[in-house]
Amino acid sequence: MDFRMQPRTEAGQRFVGLAEVHAKEAAEHAERHDRDGTFPLEVFEAMKASGFLTATVPAEFGGFGMDSSYDLAVGLSRLGQGDGSTAIAANMHLVFGLIAARNLRRATGRGDEQEQAAMEGYLALLGSGAIGMANATEGGTDLLHPLVEATRVDDGWAINGRKIFGTLSPLADLFFVPIRARTNDDGWASGFAIVPRDTPGQEIRDNWDALGMRASGSHDVVYENCVVPSEFVTIGEPWGEWFEDFLVIGTVGNIGLIGSFVGIAESAHGIAVEMVRTRKKAPSGRKIAERSGIQHQVAESEADLATCRALVERVGRLLDHHALERPPAEVAMEELHEVHREFQCAKLVVNRRCIDIVDRSLTISGGAGYLSSNVLSRLYRDVRAGPFMQPLSPNETYEYIGKVALGLPPRLEG
Repeated sequence: MDFRMQPRTEAGQRFVGLAEVHAKEAAEHAERHDRDGTFPLEVFEAMKASGFLTATVPAEFGGFGMDSSYDLAVGLSRLGQGDGSTAIAANMHLVFGLIAARNLRRATGRGDEQEQAAMEGYLALLGSGAIGMANATEGGTDLLHPLVEATRVDDGWAINGRKIFGTLSPLADLFFVPIRARTNDDGWASGFAIVPRDTPGQEIRDNWDALGMRASGSHDVVYENCVVPSEFVTIGEPWGEWFEDFLVIGTVGNIGLIGSFVGIAESAHGIAVEMVRTRKKAPSGRKIAERSGIQHQVAESEADLATCRALVERVGRLLDHHALERPPAEVAMEELHEVHREFQCAKLVVNRRCIDIVDRSLTISGGAGYLSSNVLSRLYRDVRAGPFMQPLSPNETYEYIGKVALGLPPRLEG
């Protein structure tokens, strides 16, 4: 029997089926790309050709209309079994179909013709094969307090600053860049800029060299007087204040990441179980699986996997209902904060448990798993990236969860 997470929609079943095909392709190339620190372009070309990368785009814009964040997490858990780098990079693109479709519904409900036209145009680009990515993370700050600046110029807005961890940057056509914009009263407002690839003033540094997720293409991206048209820039709340789109992106946009780490843990556990089922230990000649200590370790990982799967399913259903299925006008900020709290709890526990599972698998394998030639060594390095994924970092999430649970303003200090 297959106790892995299962999709709940017909479109999700199609997506998961494709994910399993592409996971095999990704696994074939994963060792080489990890060793060389190169991006798996051939896998992404195959995902483009199959339609996998348009899964979250509504059918009327050229996709196949998967509208469930939970199904996205399920599919990326399958892809993560083949290669974690490929899975997290795919997430950075796929989430924008879900979020843009939601924002289109919001704009239609409000009668906001400008936002409606913008979302329709963006979805049409995604449906035609354009690749989007979130170019959000910066050193020395959190996502609520971006330091990349936008200032008004005659032709639109000039973007200046530096982003790090630009996952998917080797392939992306559209960069979704959180900014702080100078307002007319000399204050700052948070916002987003969409920067097309190769806009003058944008430089992708090709400098990603990390412990794990080495094939994710998470290069620095520098913006120096990078001018984009006004219609590519959205200005929101005062700088540092929570706003609706941030909470939706922080939940719907990130559940695929924790799904990816569940896939890594499932892969490591499967490797360890298969090894102890077949390997024998001298001098007794008994199978390793017959040893009580090994049985205990395997049972611990089985319990942890059950916990992870249950948490992802629970929070995925919460996100689908509150963030995607209900009319956006009916969902208050307080409700989004409560859902975000639940997501942060799931993220915290799932990341920890997945690290424990892979660590335990390495222990079960003995010294063999520690060798660079063994796939477990890559999985061990990749899974450790989970807690670093924003939002929020472990250093911030306890404060946020506690404040929301206590009914306090969930402000993060910049």
